Amino acid sequence: MKIGLVCMLKGRGMKKGFTGIKALENLPQNEIDKKACEAALYNIEYTLECLKWVKTHGQGMFRVSSSLIPYNEFWQWKSFDSILENLKVLKNFAKDNNIRLIMHPDQFTVLNSENRKVVLNSVEILNHHYEISEFLGVEDIIIHVGSAKGNYKERFIKNTELLNEKLKAKLLLENCHSVGIEDVIEICEKTGIRPCLDFHHDRIKPSSQSIKNYIKKVIKLSKNRVPLAHISSPAGDEKNSYKSHSEYISNEDLIEFRKYFDLFDIEIEAKGKEKAVKKVIDFLKTM
Repeated sequence: MKIGLVCMLKGRGMKKGFTGIKALENLPQNEIDKKACEAALYNIEYTLECLKWVKTHGQGMFRVSSSLIPYNEFWQWKSFDSILENLKVLKNFAKDNNIRLIMHPDQFTVLNSENRKVVLNSVEILNHHYEISEFLGVEDIIIHVGSAKGNYKERFIKNTELLNEKLKAKLLLENCHSVGIEDVIEICEKTGIRPCLDFHHDRIKPSSQSIKNYIKKVIKLSKNRVPLAHISSPAGDEKNSYKSHSEYISNEDLIEFRKYFDLFDIEIEAKGKEKAVKKVIDFLKTM
């Protein structure tokens, strides 16, 4: 059993180096290289700090931020020895301390979009994550199905043909607000992609049966790897806040989902970050 910290420590985020893409338009390449490299090195050092927290206080799992290498499409980051050397430090630290590294591209990764440009952009995003995953030794890249319009499952399955087979082997497909675990399992069975079970998303978008009826299939489709799951609690009871993550995992949810900690490696999706992870670990010690 591993318990995962997501991306960063409470109150501190990653650096991008620029205020936005428009800030890049009138800059010479050497200035872009300088600012982006400085931001990337900061992010890598910060990620190492997070991994050290996981080693000391956590339970052996960490989600690497998608912002680790900012604005990757605007500079040749793989040509910077300082970047590659420091990525190797992260890889070795995680390996030496048995920390499972995860990546999770953002909401712009919609592989089954009806818009071809969005699909091709999603492929580029996934290729970028694959490149970083190779430098870090990451074997798990989580994505959502994406659109739930029309023949969305068929589009997703078809568009996986655009992906490198080595990349596909690292992918996990997560149920979300619009696509339930039942449909995720169907897609995984047809593509060979592993599932990732999000317990809170199942409350928002439940499948035809109780979540407990899908556990065995999720484990089987994980291909002899420890399956991954997400746990979070809603920020409130209202429609919009119910979908948002709360500061901590509620005691009620910890009690309800306790039995699954023995079956899954679980990422804690909560705004409290390491404080929320520590609360879960402390709770489990009392059980």
